[in-house]
Amino acid sequence: MSLQRFLPAVALSAIALGQFSPAKAQMVYVTKNAGEATVKVYTTYYKDEADVVVFKTPFVKNAQGNKGQWHFTKFSGEADKRIFYTDYKKGADVIVYFTSDAKEAGWKNMKKRFLMN
Repeated sequence: MSLQRFLPAVALSAIALGQFSPAKAQMVYVTKNAGEATVKVYTTYYKDEADVVVFKTPFVKNAQGNKGQWHFTKFSGEADKRIFYTDYKKGADVIVYFTSDAKEAGWKNMKKRFLMN
């Protein structure tokens, strides 16, 4: 049997598995203690300065994947990431710009994307 005959089936299987693999959600908890945080965040008023443009979504299902839509939880145990807001850019791991438009959400600095995985 020819290998070419099985390639479409293998490719289709790989695509299907990729779609059903669990995506990392962006469930975020805000802590007041920097030592508890997994990521230190500085909030900017200027989109051009941001590493990521974030939309605060009220729906958990919209916060699937690392695409800049965060769902904030009141419970640390539910969160994928615990963030601490710092007052200084130098002390931040990620610079965030919050938007009111979900379509604007996303990473601008892909080198820092791993911090929210």
